[in-house]
Amino acid sequence: MTRPLVVIGAGGFGREVLELVDDVNAATTSPAWEVVGVLDDGEVDAALLSRLGTTHLGPVSVLPTLDAEVRHVIAVGGCSARAAIDARCVGWGRTAATLVHPSAVVGRRSVEVGEGSVLCAYASATTNIRLGRHVHLNPHASVGHDSVLGDHTTVTPQAGIAGAVTLGARVFVGTGAIVGPGLTVGDDVLVGAGAVVVRDVEPGATVAGVPARRH
Repeated sequence: MTRPLVVIGAGGFGREVLELVDDVNAATTSPAWEVVGVLDDGEVDAALLSRLGTTHLGPVSVLPTLDAEVRHVIAVGGCSARAAIDARCVGWGRTAATLVHPSAVVGRRSVEVGEGSVLCAYASATTNIRLGRHVHLNPHASVGHDSVLGDHTTVTPQAGIAGAVTLGARVFVGTGAIVGPGLTVGDDVLVGAGAVVVRDVEPGATVAGVPARRH
């Protein structure tokens, strides 16, 4: 049965999610989702959306006016912005869609994926892993065994989270970065692209380099 869906965010990641939805639909005998449009509070490139077969419906505040059956996915890269939008959606009593690309490798028996999370092409979450609400695993991101990722966290392309790692809420792990095994990274941490994290990181820090140091 096809379910209606709106994508919140018309930027690059939002358009990647639109492509992801097409891949999810193509992998099933009956399409899983029907995109009814995109919501975004900012300026939108209508031509780019048109190429993907959809339109801008208006700002995020349009969501509560849509039928209750319409699910949403928050395709906004910024962790704090995603958390703020999620809070609004919860206040409106809306239910988010969870999207997993057919090429993603996800442990079937022991991986918990929170509501609203997006697992992109070739993302990997192996075993005994818990992903919070609205977590984004970008293409080729990997999460090792026994790890926990907090709500609204993003692991960007080619980044690797080793085994038994705990990432707090709203953590952003940059492209190609590595977080070593058994480490704890606090809430609201930014890990720079290509960084190699070899020790625990306190909440609110920005770390970069090899080995990663606070900046």
